[in-house]
Amino acid sequence: MKKVIGFVIWAFIALVVATNSYAASSNSLTFSETYSEKLVCYKSYGYCDVVGSGKFTVSSKILLNGIDINQFNSDTPIGILIEGFSFNAALGDAVGGFNPKKKSAKFVVSGVDMDGINRQYLTVTLSWSKTSMTVKVTCTTAPWNLEYPIIAGYYIGEPSSGISDPLAAEIDIDDLYVGFDLTANGSVKTKTTDKKDLGEYDTSSISVKASGIGTVLE
Repeated sequence: MKKVIGFVIWAFIALVVATNSYAASSNSLTFSETYSEKLVCYKSYGYCDVVGSGKFTVSSKILLNGIDINQFNSDTPIGILIEGFSFNAALGDAVGGFNPKKKSAKFVVSGVDMDGINRQYLTVTLSWSKTSMTVKVTCTTAPWNLEYPIIAGYYIGEPSSGISDPLAAEIDIDDLYVGFDLTANGSVKTKTTDKKDLGEYDTSSISVKASGIGTVLE
């Protein structure tokens, strides 16, 4: 009996190690998005506003199979596609330009919001070794509305429920293209607030996450 139990434990440990090893040697991507609304009332003016606040983040590890990082230069293209969101640039567009002595790059994107104010809303950072590149994205979607929410945008004002939506993504590094077919899971919680003379207002809180392994596209 002890031998059987010992074998089961050994098999379980072997499975965990093999799974972790596979994940570590695969193209991977993690996505997270939040969006929440709050009610701001101006009694003296007789109305209320629903103000949103949202962002999404992406973290991805791409194996650089067939890519020689010594050939990276200012014109090396980088592309990121997450559903309706896209970012395309060359390494030379990074902050400070391309530095062949560094193995990292940072991109900062700004835009003018509805009030005419220039806002920094998107940051993309890359870091790489001979074997892989790590890609990180942080994007503010509200209240400046310079980038639309990816999944959350479909559920603003919708009744409270669970969320399970397909999420397509692609990371392109030079001539390497990696695709991801994921499922974003989460929830939307919407409540109605009665402000009497000022009317009724719906506010939503949305949170979704997705993660998985990608495949090299031909």
